[in-house]
Amino acid sequence: MSYYTYDTHRGDGSGTGGIVFPRISPAVLAIIVASVGMFVVQVLLMAFAQRDLAKYLGVMPGAAIEKLYVWQFLTYMFLHSPFHLFHVIMNMLFLYWFGTQLERVLGRSRFLVLYLGGGVAGGLAYAATQYIFDIHIPAIGASAAVMALLVVYAIYFPNQVVLLFFFVPMAVKWFVLILIGIDLLYSMTAYADGVAHTAHLGGALFGFLYWRFSPRIAQFFARIEDHQREREAQRQADDERRMDELLDKISREGFDSLTRGEREFLTEQSRRRRERGYRG
Repeated sequence: MSYYTYDTHRGDGSGTGGIVFPRISPAVLAIIVASVGMFVVQVLLMAFAQRDLAKYLGVMPGAAIEKLYVWQFLTYMFLHSPFHLFHVIMNMLFLYWFGTQLERVLGRSRFLVLYLGGGVAGGLAYAATQYIFDIHIPAIGASAAVMALLVVYAIYFPNQVVLLFFFVPMAVKWFVLILIGIDLLYSMTAYADGVAHTAHLGGALFGFLYWRFSPRIAQFFARIEDHQREREAQRQADDERRMDELLDKISREGFDSLTRGEREFLTEQSRRRRERGYRG
């Protein structure tokens, strides 16, 4: 990915505010802290123990597919090359500049689903394509997750200006399309340049699908939650009605007239009411 800054001086991206450093959002901060922390651990392990975490926590196509080391699809996005500081710096800058605004638009939960989902999708795409070509180089880095953010950002703010190399202005929609085009071209070289282009493409595809279908998915789960609330309300109404019947029975015939099942029901209702009282 090319080095860039972006301008948010005006909402349409036509301003000339130069380099912008927005106030960082909570989820973005947490991801950056985790990623930088892991980078420091990688450097120390490599310097003092000659251990490369990429062999264990990076996406190893053979191990991930044949041995089902599925955790690698999540852990790899928090690793970066300990030999290339530029790798982690660029991914974290992209995450900071684009992710901060996206988190405020999407909310923390949806943002995390987008970021982590994009990373996992990128890992799956990389493992599948490299396994087919019998290539077993581990993939590390947050680029696939960041690509998912870039795609959604370009959809929400297509005319926002980015400054390539600090001085070449370009609408973010064209910037993202160029990145995807580069990844498509280089993906045909089967990792020849040392970059996991198929992972980038997997992240980009996830970002698009997330934007396209997340409203429908949200509506689906909202309907499920509404149905569950309706069922819970109906259950509580039925319980209240049965409670009234049992209390009337106790007042007429005494507590000893209750069956074992009726006593257990009263005990359970008493427990639930105490819990609701504690929660309140």
